[in-house]
Amino acid sequence: MALKSTKLFIINLSKSNYSIYILCFIAFIEAIFFPIPPDFLFIPLAIIHFKKVFILAFLTTFFSVLGGFFGYLIGLMFFEQIGLPILNFLDLKNHYSDFSNSYNKNGILAVLLGGFSPIPYKLIAIISGTTYMPIFDFLWVSTLSRGLRFFLLAFLIYFFKDTAIHVIKNYFSRAVIIISIIFLVIIIGFKFL
Repeated sequence: MALKSTKLFIINLSKSNYSIYILCFIAFIEAIFFPIPPDFLFIPLAIIHFKKVFILAFLTTFFSVLGGFFGYLIGLMFFEQIGLPILNFLDLKNHYSDFSNSYNKNGILAVLLGGFSPIPYKLIAIISGTTYMPIFDFLWVSTLSRGLRFFLLAFLIYFFKDTAIHVIKNYFSRAVIIISIIFLVIIIGFKFL
């Protein structure tokens, strides 16, 4: 019952006159603390307004990276006061400890995978700040990985609009995992060259 009402709420929200603003806001706060990824609003909104799907992908990417920048600043300057409570609230503190140990060596790879894959992007943003990852590296890799994620969805919806829901529902998670593994193999390959 809750799933049905949530689905109805998201569909009604995507038909609202303010839906694009809400999508931008969700993309922004998800990159800092919000537990629900913007995909859940982006997908129905993009299907309803498929002619604007690439604009929606751009806006979602932009606001997600902007939110990531604020998450980075929280990690850099306010980790004890803000970052740690966010990680505790989202039950990500254990992941933070494990993940941050090897982060300095593989920061770019972590941001690339975290921005694209199901790894919580807010965790990546906060850790990037706490480990003093260069801000320029964080921003360009975040833009690349978040852009790939949302523009891949946009591509599927625009070119396969009649079957987009089926494709996204059944294959998107698998595709993200496969592409993440390919990224990992390519980057590890370059390290050994």
